[in-house]
Amino acid sequence: MEVATRFERWLRSGGGWPEAEVVSLRPVEGGASNLTFRVELARAPRRAVALRLQRQRGIFEPYDVLREAQIVAALRGTPIPVPEVLFTVASAEPLGAPFAVLEWVDAPHMGVAGAEADFGAYVEMVVRIHTLDWRGAGLSFLAVHPTAEAAVRAALEAVRSRAASWGCAADPEIAAGFATLARRVPEDGTLALCQGDINVYNYLFRAGRVVAVVDWEQAAISDPRLDVGQLLALAHLKGQPWMEPRSTPFVRRYEAVLGRSLRGLEWFRAFWFWQLAVIHRGWVMFTGGEPWYTRHQVAEALARALEEVGA
Repeated sequence: MEVATRFERWLRSGGGWPEAEVVSLRPVEGGASNLTFRVELARAPRRAVALRLQRQRGIFEPYDVLREAQIVAALRGTPIPVPEVLFTVASAEPLGAPFAVLEWVDAPHMGVAGAEADFGAYVEMVVRIHTLDWRGAGLSFLAVHPTAEAAVRAALEAVRSRAASWGCAADPEIAAGFATLARRVPEDGTLALCQGDINVYNYLFRAGRVVAVVDWEQAAISDPRLDVGQLLALAHLKGQPWMEPRSTPFVRRYEAVLGRSLRGLEWFRAFWFWQLAVIHRGWVMFTGGEPWYTRHQVAEALARALEEVGA
């Protein structure tokens, strides 16, 4: 039985929308997050919803759609705009895997929003996430480490474990990257809410304003420089010239909004090039093809970044 039929059946019984009809169900393409579908409905309280179905295998495994929904639900009522969580289902029986049903926010992401988007508003929202009172927001259920250094070491180990499960931990560049990074883990960080993926595709815009931040499956209480390091690495792979991290447009704007400077970003950029090298191996394993960047590109960038960190 196809997902649309099974979801309609669940909406009428478990969802409590007895007359709901699924008009269409289409996947939202892009990324490697939990599977996302836009579901158009008739005879239901909502015209459309987002169905977030837990992925079984992938480059960010293990996946936990219920944890992600709990994070999003906790953020409702904070200054961080997120979709409303309508339902969560832990059982795999209705659709074959646990799932969450969220409000569908009808707005384009920053990558395609054109004049609707605003770079300054995007950066300001990232800073807002990183400076949120996460305890007051009810996010203490996340695995909280005693220090930012401990949290970063846990992130490092999580990627190393993933590499080991995919059989690439012993690859020379992966092994060398882990050894260098593990010796130089920064000790000066502070704990904050990190989204885990501040890619522009996760920021939805209308009229120059962020109306929703989506994709929280990798969120953690950790060093916010992990988020910044991701953007630095992605920007370079997408064509931004190599430069000192604090000279990049994003970091300059971030520091201006935050009101203080960010130090030690070289380590976090190197961490993300290393993680992207691991992700490349996983992508090839799961899909049989390369992601949008090549193995050579990320290997070259990783080597340069590790030189900055120091052997």
